[in-house]
Amino acid sequence: MPFDITRLQTRYEELRLERSGFTEVYREVTRLFAPGRYRDDTTSDYHLRPYPIDSKLVNSTGVLALRAMAAGLHGGMTSPVRPWFRLVLQGDPAEVPEGLNAWLDLTTQVMQAVLHQSNFYSAVHGLYADLGAFGTGLLVETADEDGVHFHLCNPGEFVIDINSNNEIDTFYRRMHMTARQIVDKFDNKNIPDFIKGQCEHTRNVTARYDVIHAVFPRNEFKTLGRVASTDKPYASVYFLLGSSSSSTGELTGLGGKPSILEEGGYDMFPAFAPRWDISNSDRYGISPAMQVLPDCKMLQAMTTTLRKLQHKAADPPLVVDQSLRATGVRLTPGGLSYFDSTRTGVTPVAPIHQPDAQTLQYSMQAIQEVEEIINDGMYVELFRTFLDDERHNVTATEISARQSEKLVLLGPVLERLHKELLQPVIQRTFALMREWGALPPPPNNVDIINVDVAFESVLAQAQRASLSANIEQGVVFVGNLAQMAPEALDLLNADNTVRAYLDRIAAPGGMLREQSEVTAIRQQRAEQQAQQQQMAMENQALAEAGALADAAKTMGETRLGQGSVLDNLLGGVQ
Repeated sequence: MPFDITRLQTRYEELRLERSGFTEVYREVTRLFAPGRYRDDTTSDYHLRPYPIDSKLVNSTGVLALRAMAAGLHGGMTSPVRPWFRLVLQGDPAEVPEGLNAWLDLTTQVMQAVLHQSNFYSAVHGLYADLGAFGTGLLVETADEDGVHFHLCNPGEFVIDINSNNEIDTFYRRMHMTARQIVDKFDNKNIPDFIKGQCEHTRNVTARYDVIHAVFPRNEFKTLGRVASTDKPYASVYFLLGSSSSSTGELTGLGGKPSILEEGGYDMFPAFAPRWDISNSDRYGISPAMQVLPDCKMLQAMTTTLRKLQHKAADPPLVVDQSLRATGVRLTPGGLSYFDSTRTGVTPVAPIHQPDAQTLQYSMQAIQEVEEIINDGMYVELFRTFLDDERHNVTATEISARQSEKLVLLGPVLERLHKELLQPVIQRTFALMREWGALPPPPNNVDIINVDVAFESVLAQAQRASLSANIEQGVVFVGNLAQMAPEALDLLNADNTVRAYLDRIAAPGGMLREQSEVTAIRQQRAEQQAQQQQMAMENQALAEAGALADAAKTMGETRLGQGSVLDNLLGGVQ
């Protein structure tokens, strides 16, 4: 056996211990922001419990704010209705081989179609919600003959580890699978007999067992067994957890020990684990929901108090005269109550305490202030720009102008999402499509292994809007200066300016001509200008010669006295 299964389980338990500091925070965030998202990996019966919405949740501001954030990130970074990325090659754009820009544009369109046919957009929307609530998400990508598939892991079901570059290269995911699911997924020879027996004799087919899917660099365990040089860089191991934590109480491994169900590997790390905000070498991120968690907890208490005041104002406690004990009091609309009218000066029914309008108004105002803090912490105002139906045609420049301050605060997060999520997704999808022969053939049989990604989503363009504005201001300044000092144009490189501007606005690479075509056009233009200049010089020479001939003829025919002017000149010479 290539791997020491006991060592694998020990490593999993170590990573769970390191994550344990977030468990209580995750539960609080789940209660106030994301009901139903968190899965405690210490229990196997969560599927039997009712939907875990806390009955003490009296204000849904946190839930709605997280929903707006997830939808805003989805529409601003990976909108399914508009292009949000394009493929480019690293290096100088002027040195791109001929025909390759058109191929990159075509490949981008093919990849966009493949992502649309998959479940990418529904999975990434849930991933954005996990990031906003828990600070860390996990998305796994696989491929087969039907296309690419994305699997979103619930918070609490997975643990992760990082390498020396602070890059996530390891994850362990805990799944509660039934006996039927285990037999259906894995090779029959690796399944324990007691699980196969449950399916064969239809005994307790729905019994659940803890299955761990571990993916890690294969060289991490290279000393634990014989590993061939042809094995893939990332190992993938499914194994039954050696414990008695299943819902039936049976041991999940043979004799209570873990047992391997399947072993495989990947050429590239198949998972994407973006983090919202991290500090130094932290494995797990900090979310905006965690940062406003105290405000959201206070908001629940404030709203509870306000509801009590409103209830008391609408239905206040009453003091009732003793004389009405026998007859009772009817406080329903249209109800009649009888009392002795001879007892003057006695109010039969009166409220003991009724909150005044000023107190209610103050409480409502205080709650609104806390709600604004939560919405600001969750960037709701910024993300609602993408959700307003009346402004569906909003531009990146307008977003940058109106929300520049929030974009600056959100900038590091967007860069981290590009690096840890979106760019790896595109590069891995490209590699998988290449492996399965789903890419268009490149021109001139160019061997293209890796490509770079340029993002052109609304948020990415809004971040670059300030850079493109700087280019525009520079060109306008040089143009105005050239009216007084034409030599100022000598400093401006038109080719680099055009390329830089189109790159800032994420224009398609096919807009630019190939360098050879540009050179040919400019050479042809130079030849045409030279020909025109030569023709102009020849025409000018002919005109000057004609003018001289006409002048000579005129002088010869003009008479002054006895001879012409020319005769007199010739005579003077003689």
